[in-house]
Amino acid sequence: MGIIEAVTAILGQIAQMHPILLFIIFIAFIGIAYKVFKALIKAVVIGIVAALFPFFANYIGVAMPTDINTMMWFGTFGVLFFIVYKIVHGFLSAGSSIVSGGDKGRIRREARKEIRRQMEKEKNKD
Repeated sequence: MGIIEAVTAILGQIAQMHPILLFIIFIAFIGIAYKVFKALIKAVVIGIVAALFPFFANYIGVAMPTDINTMMWFGTFGVLFFIVYKIVHGFLSAGSSIVSGGDKGRIRREARKEIRRQMEKEKNKD
């Protein structure tokens, strides 16, 4: 069975599901596609900027060739480092969320409330 037949079979099964479940899957797909699109656009911009680095290096006085091979090398490594950063950042964010119980906002709100209480106590002392 080829990839196209497998995808078609999966889509056929999804189409037979409950409409609400199909809608939820559609919304999740749109959200994931949006995040992937944003990451791809960022990767392209980083690749272009990294490819232009040899020109900047020559401008500041570092002797560096500005041929297509050098530009491709810097562009490729710029995108590679961006991908590594996104992966590491994702793992750290997930780990932080797991460790904190996923509710950092509540912890910050409680800390601010405690600081306000202490400030009020200090004010009432005077």
